[in-house]
Amino acid sequence: MALSDYWPFNRRSFATKGTNPPFSKDDPRSYGAGVIKRLQLQNQPALFGKGNTGTLKEPQIGDNRTYMNVYLADPIVRTLIDLPCMYAAKDGFDIVTDSDEDRDNITALFEEINIEQLLYTWLRNGRIFGTSYLEWTGDNLVVRSSQNMFIQRDPSGQVMYYYQDLGADEESIRFEENELICYRNNPFDDYAYGLSDIHPILYLVDLKDYAERDIGAALNKYATSRFDISAGLPDMPYGPDKINEIVDAFNSLEPGEDIIHGNDIVVKELQGTQRAFEYGKYTDDLLKKIHVALKVPITMFDKPEQARAIFEPYVRHLQSAVEAALNAQLMPQLLGGDALFKFRQVNVDDAFVKAKTDMIYLSEGVLSPGEVRSERGLNPEGAVEMQDTAENANISGGKDEDKKEESVRTEKRGAGNKPAANPSGDKKK
Repeated sequence: MALSDYWPFNRRSFATKGTNPPFSKDDPRSYGAGVIKRLQLQNQPALFGKGNTGTLKEPQIGDNRTYMNVYLADPIVRTLIDLPCMYAAKDGFDIVTDSDEDRDNITALFEEINIEQLLYTWLRNGRIFGTSYLEWTGDNLVVRSSQNMFIQRDPSGQVMYYYQDLGADEESIRFEENELICYRNNPFDDYAYGLSDIHPILYLVDLKDYAERDIGAALNKYATSRFDISAGLPDMPYGPDKINEIVDAFNSLEPGEDIIHGNDIVVKELQGTQRAFEYGKYTDDLLKKIHVALKVPITMFDKPEQARAIFEPYVRHLQSAVEAALNAQLMPQLLGGDALFKFRQVNVDDAFVKAKTDMIYLSEGVLSPGEVRSERGLNPEGAVEMQDTAENANISGGKDEDKKEESVRTEKRGAGNKPAANPSGDKKK
């Protein structure tokens, strides 16, 4: 079914290109008397005296290109970034409103545009780059790049517009405040942007890469080419030149290459060293620090029950931040504007907890009885109407009933298979 079948067709016009959009102070919303001094550093002068006011945008925090490269190249960092985002979006959502029609329409819209995948991507971009953006077009949500999107605010802090830098200023796009839904990860001070979760672990990633690549390779070569070698015979000792020749030959061996030598050379390969053991402890310590910094306990993968005390509150924190952003920036634009977006409880696997949650949702009008039945795999319309029993069905198994099945068994019963017991004890002789 097309969106236009149940959603008012109100696609907004595209954002402003090349010029700043109109801006007026949002009077009902107070931003106080404080001034963001940082803004004074961002206003570029007019270009060539042609009346162009210059590119106005606040600088991003950190190096987004570096964050992206680490995320794409490091499988551990990528997993630890993705996992909380996946958990935050995986259990679905509810639209909280008194209007059943509005709830159905908004839910249908979100399901049509695959809102769960969009929120996962939006939240993941926020963790990587610090700030992420969704464009609301009037009937769709579109993920916009965090790497070339900037924010410009007035001196008191209200967003004037979002600036997507496409190179030339006349080609760059300005989005009005209500055209983008902005998620700020770990907001800091009065910055316009959130903080990347990758930034604090950059030095740990560098140390880990160095340990795995350089130290690991050195220890590997050291372990595979370090031998206890006895050369020469008691009555024919080798001189220094011959010994150096043997050492050079062994140092030139590739890992795994066969060692061929004469009877006058005895080789004993050394299996392990204290240095290799310390190297393992060093890399394990780095991994633990990365797990801690990205708020996914290292026990999440082998003992998840131990990790839940830390992991699930963090997932709930991410959900609360997403809910706040959607309810402040997106939901007021949908239909009557009185609906709220709410994530469902994370990891509700216990049947008793699930039952209590359903009771609360039913009493508060969040879920309808049909929705609860559907989640349980039952008919959402209620109990199924009982069907008439088929003729000659063998239900009771009682005596003297009209049952074809019982009749067949009786006919097949031979003379030697008759009951012989006398339960009552009154059988006549």
